[in-house]
Amino acid sequence: MSGPLRRDASCPPRAFPRGSKLVAALALLSSCAAPVERGPAKPGATLFLGKVLTMDDSGTVAGAVLVDERGQILKVGTADEVQKGLDTSVQIVQLAPGQVLMPGFFDPHLHFMPTLLQSTLGTHDLAPCLPPPYRVDPSVDCKARSEVLGALSAMALEGTSAVGGNAFVLGMNLDPSRQVFDNTKGCGVGGPSPFTAQPKFYIEACVSKDRPVIILDQSGHLGYVNQKAFDVVCGVQNANANTCTIPDSVKSGGGDWVTDSAKNFVGLLQEPSAFGPFLTALQKNLPVAQVFSDPVKFAETGGADVERVIRGLRDAGVTTIADGGLQSVAQINAVKRFTELPGFPFRITGVVVAEAAKTAKLKPTAPACEPKAGNDCALPKWLGAGGIKVWVDGSTQGCTAKLEAPYHYLAGGHCSGDGEGRADYDNVQALTEDLSELWTQGDWRFQLHANGNGANNWAIDALSRLQQTKTNTRPVLLIHNTVGRPAISKRIGDLRNGAGVMDTKPVPTLDVQVTHLIGHVAYWGDAFVGMLGHEAASEIDPIAYDRENKIPFSLHSDSMVTPTRPLWFVEQAVTRRTWSYPDFSKEYVLGAKHAATVDEALRAITIVPARHHELDKLIGSIEQGKVADFVVLSANPLDFDPANGGDPTKISQIQVLQTYLNGRPTSGSQH
Repeated sequence: MSGPLRRDASCPPRAFPRGSKLVAALALLSSCAAPVERGPAKPGATLFLGKVLTMDDSGTVAGAVLVDERGQILKVGTADEVQKGLDTSVQIVQLAPGQVLMPGFFDPHLHFMPTLLQSTLGTHDLAPCLPPPYRVDPSVDCKARSEVLGALSAMALEGTSAVGGNAFVLGMNLDPSRQVFDNTKGCGVGGPSPFTAQPKFYIEACVSKDRPVIILDQSGHLGYVNQKAFDVVCGVQNANANTCTIPDSVKSGGGDWVTDSAKNFVGLLQEPSAFGPFLTALQKNLPVAQVFSDPVKFAETGGADVERVIRGLRDAGVTTIADGGLQSVAQINAVKRFTELPGFPFRITGVVVAEAAKTAKLKPTAPACEPKAGNDCALPKWLGAGGIKVWVDGSTQGCTAKLEAPYHYLAGGHCSGDGEGRADYDNVQALTEDLSELWTQGDWRFQLHANGNGANNWAIDALSRLQQTKTNTRPVLLIHNTVGRPAISKRIGDLRNGAGVMDTKPVPTLDVQVTHLIGHVAYWGDAFVGMLGHEAASEIDPIAYDRENKIPFSLHSDSMVTPTRPLWFVEQAVTRRTWSYPDFSKEYVLGAKHAATVDEALRAITIVPARHHELDKLIGSIEQGKVADFVVLSANPLDFDPANGGDPTKISQIQVLQTYLNGRPTSGSQH
């Protein structure tokens, strides 16, 4: 056929199990393969015709792809080459002029269940607005979210529940690093400054003193609670750490309930382990907390907000995600259950928190079946859980990243007084010991969250010592690798090429790769200038050092921290534009030397993430023998490369027209 892609209206209706709105709604996202005009082909196959960016190692641009009935790619080449000798029973998908076919996008690090949870919050989603080029909902009142106290005051409290005064209030995505704090405005009170010095005081003034309140920072590494929340968790009236028994899990997980000099809780919780006791209490009396208490049921019953998030990921061109922090067998089962729902539109691979893997004595898992000779199957949507996750430090914008001199926070601004941040371990030896049991098993991939340059050096030290003890041939991923230094990237490069040294001894070659939260540049770049100084802030997400040291890098969302919009990642990596908050009055380029090329950025959302998770033999590029997970775009991103005279600020405006899993469209219509 000619013209835009379109769906055949003859697709038959499906039958769905009762009792689940989510199951039925997700099924609507699925459709049978697009039977367009017939052409020369092989029985049961689908032929895609048009410009194809394969993302293979040679940068091949093809004109046709042939896919069998299981979704395996049979042939890639020119239209004449692929069609030659085929019969006339194939389905043909013809791209319109200007459209391109690419491998489906892969977000290599996000948090799936929290992303779904935040969609249910309404006025309790306190996130500041995105910069104008990335703002998709013009109806949002950005001014109301521009400062901390105003955002707190906007939390509309629902009526009392059956459990009365102990019904928790939950908020998410507050971000004092970008939201202005002015203690002369909002809530009708003045008080200690800044907000993070005494969040308990402001929550009680702006939200509630009578009901327990917990608000999670957008970084995912800080929480804010009022005194009532401490009372519920501790069981009695407890104003300070001397009269409350803090669970051992808080400290052992690297967290802290911050106190003042008199040992009074200030309401600041550092790191996810510190939230745990409050989230446990929240589960008892907040309906939305089913995501924690019964995640499998949450997967099966969902709701319109959850369905909208899932559609949004698909509509952004995503065909695979990696859930980067599964904390229990129940969470693994819940995420797996999502992928089993009819019409679920993308694949998921899981990364398991180290402590959960050790406690449950888990072993890594892989896809249940792969389409290859002798296997009469399609690639399933659950790709297994084969990775281990640990947090070396916290959040750069949350003041809990582990930094090194000379990268100190500037005095007088956000994070003033936090010095060089903090690590989630007491020292490198503790980190090494925590990983040792799983490392010696030899069959896990390892992924270490490390934001600060200090945390990255600790991670490299620990990995080097582990590799000296037992050689691991699987990829190791440094997540975020935010605060860059040439010496750190060189150490990573040395490990990759067998030149690593630790304690004066050689380190066997270790396949260390990195993934950058590129939204740090676009959304927090100007804030980092205030926190780190301009020179250090210009070194965040150091792609030039990756390139120099031949380190594979990818781009990710860390959702719910930033939106999962891979084409936005590409634009942000190529332009390095940042904006000043809260009014976006200033826009500039931060760290121009670290700008990616469009080709590098496209690889960072396709083939490189697949390599991180050892899925590159199946997905990530369009090559013979791989699986037909595709995205159709309205324009060719390579045409926007500034090296070719293009305008990279337009990349985010490219439309995702369709995604395919196993060669079949994932949405109910073709454009």
